[in-house]
Amino acid sequence: MADSLSVSGTSNPYATQSYTPEANDRNTITMTGFFQLLATQLQNQDMTNPMDNSEIMAQMVQMAMVQSMTTMSDSMKNATAVSTQTYAAGLVGQEVTMAVTEENAYGQETPVDVKYAKVEWVNFTSGNPTIKIEGDEKEYQLSHLVGMGKVPNPFKKDPVEGEDEGDEGDGDVEGEGEGEGEGDSSKEPEPTALI
Repeated sequence: MADSLSVSGTSNPYATQSYTPEANDRNTITMTGFFQLLATQLQNQDMTNPMDNSEIMAQMVQMAMVQSMTTMSDSMKNATAVSTQTYAAGLVGQEVTMAVTEENAYGQETPVDVKYAKVEWVNFTSGNPTIKIEGDEKEYQLSHLVGMGKVPNPFKKDPVEGEDEGDEGDGDVEGEGEGEGEGDSSKEPEPTALI
């Protein structure tokens, strides 16, 4: 009984959550509803102080703008979904670089390495396209795609010792060359100055 009370309502307490209400009859108004409301407003207005024509026109223009913005937003969502699916379908048979992720201490997936493979198929049934690559049973999100072909691993950390050794080696070669050059030039002027 105590165990069930100690369990959190979510599997990840650090995950950000948001709520977006769906459009319904209570939180949206259609053009038909707007005209019914406007007609009711005109019927019940005060006859000694009637509604101004410019105010009516301003309300109608605002409603038309809201409706056109909603239509444009819906068409952009549809166009984005179609272009995403078209792009994902074009990946089949292509060699890609996919990010390999691990879950960090906060429950977030972070990229740690990459895989190089050809895309076997793309799945559209889950809403967002998922990609299946050869030799791996996992389905990857399109957001895990690093690039086309063999992209150098951007998540690989170079060892610090290897960099220091390479720098020292270059410095030794340059230092020896400079030392020899300095030694020659410092010896030559001295005898000339004495003569």
